[in-house]
Amino acid sequence: VAATGAVAGISAARQERTIGNAIDDTRIKATLDGRMAQDSTKLFLNVSTTVVEGRVLLAGRVSKPETRLDASRIAWSVESVRKVDNDIQVADDLGWLDRPSDLIMRAQLAAVLLADRQVKDVNYTTDVVHGVVYLMGVGQSRAEVDRVVDHAERLNGVKGVENYVVLKNDPIRYGYTAPDPHS
Repeated sequence: VAATGAVAGISAARQERTIGNAIDDTRIKATLDGRMAQDSTKLFLNVSTTVVEGRVLLAGRVSKPETRLDASRIAWSVESVRKVDNDIQVADDLGWLDRPSDLIMRAQLAAVLLADRQVKDVNYTTDVVHGVVYLMGVGQSRAEVDRVVDHAERLNGVKGVENYVVLKNDPIRYGYTAPDPHS
């Protein structure tokens, strides 16, 4: 745990999020992954989790709608989770053969973002699941986020891009949400 906290602290020093947020995110992800593994090995193996500032993204494929709901339930049960985006698909084919190409696409995107001097790459967390690129993080500006999305869309074999990036001045980062227009 101390080593994980040290790595999170060093990483956060370069990021838009605070060291405390990075450590909390590491703890949330470890707890979430552990609870998913306890609940179901299949859930743990087929669902990717990403955490940024208490916002959780679940992505992957499961064979039953109930399993998709279980993943959300487990995510919400973890202390300090502020939001859960469940992008888990229910499908007969769990896509095991996609994993090598997903890893290659993820590495290619990381390299492209690192090389782009107009993108503060350390603020982005990327995942690729079944050919779909998932972006999370804190963008400096709309133009920067658009560049990241464009890079992701240009990857060979990409099936889609899901953008969960918030801008650095977005109130959701501080626990604020827009007022409900219906209330």
